[in-house]
Amino acid sequence: MVVAVERLVNLALYLASATRPVTAEEIGVNVPGYPRGQDEAAFKRMFERDKDDLRLAGLAIAVERGDTDRYRLDDAATFAGSLELDPREAMQLRAAAAAALADPSFPYAADLRLALAKLTAADGRATWCDPSVLASLGADEEPGAQGDLVATLTSAATSRKRARFSYTSADARGSVREVEPWGLFAREGRWYLVARDRAADEPRVFAVPRISELRVEESRPKTPDFTPPEGFDVRAWMLMPFQFGDRSREATLVLTGQAARNAPALTAGQGRLRRVTEASIEWSVPVADVELLARWAVENGPGIRVTSPADAVETLRSGLGKVATLHGER
Repeated sequence: MVVAVERLVNLALYLASATRPVTAEEIGVNVPGYPRGQDEAAFKRMFERDKDDLRLAGLAIAVERGDTDRYRLDDAATFAGSLELDPREAMQLRAAAAAALADPSFPYAADLRLALAKLTAADGRATWCDPSVLASLGADEEPGAQGDLVATLTSAATSRKRARFSYTSADARGSVREVEPWGLFAREGRWYLVARDRAADEPRVFAVPRISELRVEESRPKTPDFTPPEGFDVRAWMLMPFQFGDRSREATLVLTGQAARNAPALTAGQGRLRRVTEASIEWSVPVADVELLARWAVENGPGIRVTSPADAVETLRSGLGKVATLHGER
């Protein structure tokens, strides 16, 4: 029995190899996976779903209207130009792909495995990934559940359907949100959703691990519920982990030593840097989650000292005190 994924691959290959536009009837007969003797209405529903899935995957299917519609793959709109990788670039790409596959929260594993297999077959070299790359992954909570949420939200953003979910904020406040999903991104092992909060009538960034009871609007599946703002680019919303939240304040940190020398890279273009002395730099940056700020300071130190706000200073001091106690230090 041909499963749905295999049928999609067969359909893509059939359209890519066709020398002329083909009818739905020809597709039903020649593409393995469509049941023989199937009811016409059932075939049409299956074929429509398959076309939508291929378009979501980036294949541009053109339709020539007439007494009988005919379909073809728009080569110019579907395929990128040829790409050549030198051995080092190929190794780096395979390593990045292998690292993503090792992360249980990655929601596109099946697609990536296929791409990785093609890349490996093309140059004949085995896939390899430094163990240190793999060890740095899987840092977020409930990675498997996060992957399912990301896949569902990606589909909602692509089809422009509204979503509703329960959300727990950084200060443990629970609420129900109805949003228009614009896009998603990952940072330091955690996925984030950029969406318009319909109640606030403003864009917001939501940490996916704090989402539960997700429901996507199912009525009128072929009709978009919203239009993202013109020129929307999810990269503009890629803040640092401690900056996501509804309540933001300004924090001040002092960087010294190696941290001061690496300040531009460490701060990722966020906030303001001001040189205090030849050996120290002051960093002022918006912060919404003081616990994540304290964690960031420890993970990226030594040479990072939080000076405000007071609760961030206390959170860092308390956390370091607990570590010292666990290790028998006084």
